[in-house]
Amino acid sequence: MMYQYQESLPKLPLPTLAQTCDLYVQMVAPMLTQAELKQTQGFVEDFQAGVGVKLQQQLEMVANSTKTSYVHDYREESFAEYRGILPINKNFGMILSPIAQPELPVSRLCATWIVDTLKFYLKIKHRELEPDRDSPRSGNQPMCMIQYDNLFGQNRIPGIKRDTMFKGAPHADEKEHIIIIRNGAFYLLQVLQGDKISAIATIEQQIDGILANPHSPELAIGALTAIERAPWAVLRQGIGALSPENARNLELIDSALFVVCLDNTKPTDLVAASKNMLHGDGRNRWFDKPLQLIFTDNGISGINVEHVGLDGYVILRYIYEVNQERKAGASSPEQSEKADSTLQSTPATKLEWKLSPEIEQLIQSAQTQVDSFIAAHETLVLDFQEFGRNFIKQQRLSPDGVVQMAFQLAYFRLHHKIDCVYESIHTRRFKYGRTEAMRSLTSESLELAKTMTSDADSQTKYTALQKAVNAHVARQQAAQKGYGVDRHLAALLRLARAQGINPAMFQDKAYKLLGESPICTSSVATGMGIDLFCFGQVIDHGYGIGYIIEPDAITVNVTSKYHQTGEYISLLRESLQDLAAVMKSSTPPH
Repeated sequence: MMYQYQESLPKLPLPTLAQTCDLYVQMVAPMLTQAELKQTQGFVEDFQAGVGVKLQQQLEMVANSTKTSYVHDYREESFAEYRGILPINKNFGMILSPIAQPELPVSRLCATWIVDTLKFYLKIKHRELEPDRDSPRSGNQPMCMIQYDNLFGQNRIPGIKRDTMFKGAPHADEKEHIIIIRNGAFYLLQVLQGDKISAIATIEQQIDGILANPHSPELAIGALTAIERAPWAVLRQGIGALSPENARNLELIDSALFVVCLDNTKPTDLVAASKNMLHGDGRNRWFDKPLQLIFTDNGISGINVEHVGLDGYVILRYIYEVNQERKAGASSPEQSEKADSTLQSTPATKLEWKLSPEIEQLIQSAQTQVDSFIAAHETLVLDFQEFGRNFIKQQRLSPDGVVQMAFQLAYFRLHHKIDCVYESIHTRRFKYGRTEAMRSLTSESLELAKTMTSDADSQTKYTALQKAVNAHVARQQAAQKGYGVDRHLAALLRLARAQGINPAMFQDKAYKLLGESPICTSSVATGMGIDLFCFGQVIDHGYGIGYIIEPDAITVNVTSKYHQTGEYISLLRESLQDLAAVMKSSTPPH
């Protein structure tokens, strides 16, 4: 069932060289002076008439011969070759919505999530998960399901030059386990044998035992997953070599289905909760794991995702399915308790480490590095309650388009220019499709920003808004069909560098600007059980903007390296209000 449409999915299309070069010039034009644009056009023409032809022919051979897509292998390699820090920079976080039911103890809440997550895992394991489909407005097309096999039982293994992915494959009768982290200590829970899931009450009892442990915070080995990859690779090898027990502990963490983090903290607002899910204290975590479930002492729940092998849509489906189980459990507690009571209940097993004084000192140094890294970042939340998707749709405009225009308008007001804007667009309607980088800055959106900050009348501003949103939607639709710029050009550049070729087009200022996205944005759908979506900026002078457009509200999480985040949030609120005023003052077409 899960893969019933997989072989019939089309391959990701390879755009022609002319298509991509023409769109590339359109994308970079708003960021360049006339002289710079003329120079860029010359480089592009030389590339199209010269080495670009050879590279395109080579890429066509790759596209025709691969079973995946022409970008798949290099994209996977680029993820694995990243040598920086995972939390904030790469991993993303989410705050999960509470389910309407009596106040639960943290151990009960956690146990319920674990059991319902295991039910979802079994659907994947037995290929019983219904295939995803695109939105009705996009034709309800079946989508690629490959990424679901990267959610459970995997771990990112650090390497000196590049990372690798561990994937466990248990036998049918083998007990599968999860890892729970509390105060930096690791505990193993056997929760699944074959298709038999431990009962909620059993898991709750085991978690209560962990929470009752009076031990003070331990030396945080988990903090090592929050430092740069090469040093962590060396330390991991060193820790594993110290004793067979250490090597076995690492294997158990690698092969765990997922990690549960029991945080000794009590966030009191959205900002504090966002920070907790995005990075926490950097200690009570294992950032190499694709899925970490996080629970605070006051019952706030969330997740942190390492997404080398998966994107947000997979996580959305997982959360939605678990929430359906939780709602069913809330209305029928007896039903939710149904699990196999024949599984032997054993206390959680604490993993014991044998560390040398040298390794302990290096771990302490890593903790200090992580503290400094986290302290260099600021996260703030705009909880905008004045309007949402419904109001914008009444104006016959795209909700995402309008919100994206607000992001650009706020940036223009703060910095008196608009730089490159990134919006993640899925391409999962294609086999092995993941995402395309949509570049939301257009000549129309730049004109809108200038018009909105002028003394033009409301009708002129509304007309500019319409044009900008329409241009946004057109570019969005092209990206979803596989006709973006970033993936194609990056594949051509990778081929060129592998052959010692260094085209001038890729040394140009325009290509550098395209690769830097001060405004990096991504959204998640409403109604999926998520209250907040958070991730970090992709460059030091930028913003990471995660947003959810609710029917009557808009929630925006902004993270930056203290790059006037508060001012940006304030101007974003003002920009949304101003765009609403423009929409209200004009009559939408019938």
